[in-house]
Amino acid sequence: MSFFAKTLKLTTFLSTIGLAACSSTNTFTTKLNSFQNWPSDATGKKYVFAQDSSKNLEYKTYADAIAKEMWKTGLVPATTRAQAQYIVDFKLNTELKEKLVQEYYDEPVIYPSFGFGFGDYGWGYSNSMFGGFNIGYAPRVATYPVQFNRYTLALEIKSKSGNPIYQATALADSNKASLMQVFPYLAASVFDNFPGDNGQVRHVEFDIDKSIEQQKPVKYDPNKK
Repeated sequence: MSFFAKTLKLTTFLSTIGLAACSSTNTFTTKLNSFQNWPSDATGKKYVFAQDSSKNLEYKTYADAIAKEMWKTGLVPATTRAQAQYIVDFKLNTELKEKLVQEYYDEPVIYPSFGFGFGDYGWGYSNSMFGGFNIGYAPRVATYPVQFNRYTLALEIKSKSGNPIYQATALADSNKASLMQVFPYLAASVFDNFPGDNGQVRHVEFDIDKSIEQQKPVKYDPNKK
C-alpha cells in the first residue's frame, strides 16, 4: 500500500497542528523541534541505521522513508556497518488524546409576546390567557470531546563514538489518518531546513494534493497556487 494512497483524507485540529483548509488547497502541518552540533566535514560521510532493518519489516518500512530524506544531511548510506561514521536511530509513538471542541449554532426559540399579538380583541393587546408568541434565534454552544491520535517521530544522528550531532522531534495530530499515512510527512519534517537553529519550534506545511500527485511530501508554497 502506497504511503500516498488517494484515500488519504486527514482531519485534524488547527490548534494542535494538522490538516487545514488554506484557500482551495488542502494542507497538512507538522510541528518540529530540533537541536544540532553538526560537523562541518560531515558531507559525503556514511551512515547506517541503528537496527538491522532486514530483520524487521515494519522497521525497514519506516527506515526506508527516512532514508529518502537523508540526502538533506549530505550523508550517504554505507553498504556495511563497518564503513559508517554515523548512526541513525529513531523512535515512533502513537498517543490517543482527547480535545474539547466547541460548535456554535443558532437555535430557534419560541418566546411569549407578553400579550401583544392577535387575541380576542383583534390586533393589539390580547387576552392574557391567549397571549401571542414570537420565534427568535438564540446563540447556542455545544461542547463535546473528540478523540485523535498524536503521532511523534524522534530521530537522532550520532557519531560512532556515541556523541549526538542531531536530534529532532516532529509531531502531527489526526483523527482519521493512520501512522503509515502520516509518517512520510514526519520523516520530511525532521530534516526541514536542516540542520536548523537549536531549540527552534517551527511548523512545516505540506500540500496534500501535490504530495499525492508526486508520490512524495511536497511543501506548501503560498506563492504557487
